[in-house]
Amino acid sequence: MEATEILTQAKAEEGAPGDWIILPLQRRKVILGIVGWIFGIILGAGLLVLLGPIIIPYNYLHGAFQAVLSTILLGVLLFIALGSAWALSMDVRRLRQLDQHMIVITSEDFVKQEGQKILHVPLASVRYVTARGRPRPDRTAPKENPLGHMTVGENVTGFIFGRAFTPSGMKQKRKNMRTPASLAFIDIRNDSEVVVVSDTAYGDPFMIAALLKKYAANVQNIA
Repeated sequence: MEATEILTQAKAEEGAPGDWIILPLQRRKVILGIVGWIFGIILGAGLLVLLGPIIIPYNYLHGAFQAVLSTILLGVLLFIALGSAWALSMDVRRLRQLDQHMIVITSEDFVKQEGQKILHVPLASVRYVTARGRPRPDRTAPKENPLGHMTVGENVTGFIFGRAFTPSGMKQKRKNMRTPASLAFIDIRNDSEVVVVSDTAYGDPFMIAALLKKYAANVQNIA
């Protein structure tokens, strides 16, 4: 089946076959991303405007070391502002073309539409499905009471300052911090990397990876 036929059937009101995985772009996730990029622009540009007149030209008149540090700082702030502005424009475009962004996994094909760009890869050619980042933290309650493993010092610290400031609490906080997640695979027809998602706007990349691996394995008869 051609990619355009798959997309048309996936978008049809009567629905697609029950075994198809259809992942439309999630409006709420895109809007949250836009809010984050706006904050990045305000932060980067605001600090640049605030610190620029203070740093320039004073720090550049008192040695090379201060000049280098000042240049790095201003460069980072400029990068944050411009990078956030570029990402904002991309997300605004995606939001305006919401119905033209979709991932479809059928029993034989992987199809992704991004605006006018349509990517079609037979599942028989999909290899090395790899999700990067950290999976969603496990929200299930622990079987054992975590307080039972805390030392007296940790109990006192937790009582005064809160459990988040104890070593175990800070360890859990670091564990729950998630790096940006992405998902890609190799198309063996030309040995090229195909980026499936670079954020969570289509859903959890690790969930999508599991489904893609399962469907590809069914086609390739891989246990």
